Formats: sequence, structure tokens, C-alpha cells
Amino acid sequence: MNSQEKAKQNDTSVDEQQVIDYLMEHPDFFAQNSLLLADLEIPHDTGVAVSLVERQVSILRKKNKHFETKLREMVDAVHDNQRLNESLQRLAVNLIMADGLDDVLAIVTDELRNRLSTDYVSIRLITDDPKLVKEQPERYSLRNAEELACFNRSINDRKIQCGRLTADQIQVLFNQEAEHIASGAVLPLIDVASFGVIGLASIDAQRYHPGMGTEFLRNLGELVSAAIRSHLK
Repeated sequence: MNSQEKAKQNDTSVDEQQVIDYLMEHPDFFAQNSLLLADLEIPHDTGVAVSLVERQVSILRKKNKHFETKLREMVDAVHDNQRLNESLQRLAVNLIMADGLDDVLAIVTDELRNRLSTDYVSIRLITDDPKLVKEQPERYSLRNAEELACFNRSINDRKIQCGRLTADQIQVLFNQEAEHIASGAVLPLIDVASFGVIGLASIDAQRYHPGMGTEFLRNLGELVSAAIRSHLK
């Protein structure tokens, strides 16, 4: 071995020894710099687990679990969006073939309740005909009826309400099921003028909440509004 090779070996030994000395003086170094463990390569052919290796594997497992959870959430979101889009498409086709207003309301209720597993569905329509109110009080309200005051904000602002419904709203939309309702949504039915609301409700307090996305509900409200308008007298 020539003098240059010896010098290089000595320099390497000195550098390695400095690292060893530093680690001996700072035994908590890897605990304080845990992210470094994920980038280290530590062979252990003996098959006996070393604490440093176990620590590295533990960090990698946590990373993998985090990414797996994120990936699962993304896949679930894609599947859910696909399911909702298929629902709107199916609903649109069925509404085109509807024979009349009663058929429209039945189609919408069936889709929401049986296909999308909505616990409670209610459609309240506004009318100027007292005869309709008398014949179907659970379905119709006169335009200036006091009971509709609790929906004024949604109707006037043309905005979807999600979260906890008021006692008056629950009473008007879901009288018999009031005690079971924990959360809900109100969708205004609007064309040129307002002609009603759709009420959705759940026994799950987290099913409808103020921070949820409302794109599907908005599209649903517009679709149902167009279908109902074509059958209104």
C-alpha cells in the first residue's frame, strides 16, 4: 500500500471515528432526528433485530399507513362521486318519462330514499290553490302561509341549508319522524319564482353539516325544479 492510500485510509478512519465518538456522546441523536432513519441503509444479516433497525422500520410503517389511508380516502371519494353522478343521470332519465307531477314526486322520493339511502325525504310545494292544501296538507302550503316562514332564508337567498334544522322546519317537513332527526338539508325549488323545498334528513348527526360539499344537492335541486315546473298548472 503506497503512502497516498495509507493517508486516505487514515483520513477515513478519522472521519468514521469522529462520527462514532459523536454518536456515543449523543445517544439520543436518532431520537431527535427520526426522519433521518427512513433514509438510512442498515444491514442486519444475523436476523437479530437491532433497535435502530426496528426504529427505522417503525417510521416506514407509519409513513406507509399514512399514505394508505390517504389513498383509501381518495378512492372512496371517487367511488362516491361516481355513485352520485350515476344517480343524477338515472333520475334525469326517469323524470323525462314522468307522466305527471305525482309521478315526478314519486320518482324523486324513490331515488333519494331507496337508491341513495336517505333516511327521510319530504317535498313541500307552494300553491295559490286552497283546494290543493285541503286535499294534500302534507304536500302543499299556500304561498303566504305562516308555516313557510322558517324557509324564507333558503328560498329568498336561493341557498342550500345543511346541518341542524330548526324545530319549525322539522315540524313542517317531517312531523311524524321529528324525534329521530339529527341532521338535515333544505333545497329550494326555484325557477322564475319559488315553488317549494325538498327536505332531506338523517338519524346521523354528521350526515349533513354546514361544511359539506353541496354540488350534488345543487344539481339535484335544479333538476327537480325543472321537472316539477313542466308539470305545474
